[in-house]
This record gives sequence, C-alpha cells and structure tokens, in this order.
Amino acid sequence: MMHFYISRGWLFSRTAQRVYLVCAILDLAMLATRMGIIAATITAGVFTFPPETVLILRVLLLPEVVGTAILGVGMSYCWLGLGGSYKKKLLWLLFSGLFLIVLPIYYFVSYRPLASKAKEQAPMLATA
Repeated sequence: MMHFYISRGWLFSRTAQRVYLVCAILDLAMLATRMGIIAATITAGVFTFPPETVLILRVLLLPEVVGTAILGVGMSYCWLGLGGSYKKKLLWLLFSGLFLIVLPIYYFVSYRPLASKAKEQAPMLATA
C-alpha cells in the first residue's frame, strides 16, 4: 500500500482552497441531482431508464463524481492527517458512509476555518 505525504502547505494552499470549494459545490450538486432523480422516478412511477437517458445522466454526473472524489480525498487527508484524538478519527470513519452529506459539512464547518487560520499564520511565519 502506498502512502503519500501531503504537507500543510499543500493542503491549505490557495489553489487547494479553490479546488475544494468547487468540489464541495459539485458534491452538493450531486446530492441534489440524486435526490431529484429519485423523486422524479417515484413520482413518474418509472423505475428503469432508457439506455439514452442512462448515457446522458452518466455524462452529466461525471464532473460531480470527480469533484466528490477529490473532496473526499482532500478532506480525509485533512481530518486524519492533522492530529486529533483517535475517537474523532473513528467518528469520521463511521460517518464516511454518509459520504455525500458529510463531506461538504466537514468542508464548510471545519476545513475553511482551519484554512483561514493557516493563511493568517503564514505571513507571521515568513517574517520570523
């Protein structure tokens, strides 16, 4: 198994913050799309799609899937790599089954404040 070390500089860089913001928005869009598809199929009473519709849905969902995957990897590195107690890490693993909901919540509640603190501390470290 390969283990890649990602430093705090990479994790909280300006580019990473922008990428994670876009990925969090794509994750929320995927959640909304999935709920919309389920609601539409239940309302219409149709539980199978024609092959053309399946192809169109796969193409349209591809950016959302990629964004969710990138956000999942980034937030996992942030959560598991920045210390903290083992109880919190175990809690993350238990809630990771609710992937589409937990990732943007963690991004907006925990990662963004950490990133803003890292940005504030970076000029002080550079001048010291």
